[in-house]
Formats: sequence, structure tokens, C-alpha cells
Amino acid sequence: MALTEQQRAEIYSSLADTVGEKEAEFLMAQQPPGGWEQFATKRDLADLETKTQAGFVELNAKMDVQFAQLREQLAEQFAEIKKQFTAIDTRFAQVDSRFAEIDSRFAEIDSRFAAIDTRFAQVDSRFAELSDKRSRDVWGFVVATVFICGSVFLAAWQFAPA
Repeated sequence: MALTEQQRAEIYSSLADTVGEKEAEFLMAQQPPGGWEQFATKRDLADLETKTQAGFVELNAKMDVQFAQLREQLAEQFAEIKKQFTAIDTRFAQVDSRFAEIDSRFAEIDSRFAAIDTRFAQVDSRFAELSDKRSRDVWGFVVATVFICGSVFLAAWQFAPA
């Protein structure tokens, strides 16, 4: 029980009469201001320890449940992400397949262009042959014409009256 100020004053007065004022002041200074009942006993500490341990057990149980729920949520989310990545991988495989088809078509077009280039080379070669033949034919015609004109001129000169 806590001492009131009146009780403290009565104890001090009684002590001062018995042991003297100085000693009474010293003894009163040793008395806690709120009384000895404010100090914790071993029993109080044991009760507090029991309550604290029970609180930690309860807190650990709650944390275990929450961590289990969190693990479950994360597993579900990771499964969904994995599913999405699988879908993306499938789409990339389709795109790769389309690019392979396009590459094949370009290769086919390249071979067609190569065939066209070969044909153009053949046409160029044929034009060159025709041009050479035409040049020979023209030169032959020019030579024949000059020869005929020259022959006609000589014949006319030879048979012309002098």
C-alpha cells in the first residue's frame, strides 16, 4: 500500500524523535516515494514472462499462417507468369516459323532472279551475235555495192566512146 504524505510526515516525526532528524531524513530517503508495492516481485516477472512468451507464440502462429498464404499467392502468381511466358514463347515460335517461310520465299525469288539474269545474259549474247552478223552483213552489202558500182563504172568507162 502506498504511503500518503500525512503518513510519511507522521513516520518522519516519530523517527526524528527516536533517532534524530539527520538519521530520520536518511531513513525516509531510503523509502521509495510511491511505496514498496510499486516494485516488481519475482512472481510478477514470472507472470510477465509467461504472458510475453504466450504473445510470441501467438504472433509466430499468425506469422506462419500469413507466410503460408503469401507462399500460396506467390506460387499462383508465378504459375500465371509462367503460363504467360509459355504463351509468349509459343508466339515467338510462330513468328520464327513465319520468318523461315519468308526466308524460303526470298531464296526462291533470288533463284528466279538468277534465272532471269542468266536469260538476260543469253539475250545479250544473242544480240551481240546478231549485231556482229548484222555488221558483217552490212559490210558485205557495202563491199558488194561498191564492187557493183565500181564494175558498172568501169564497164561504162571502157565502153564509152572516146
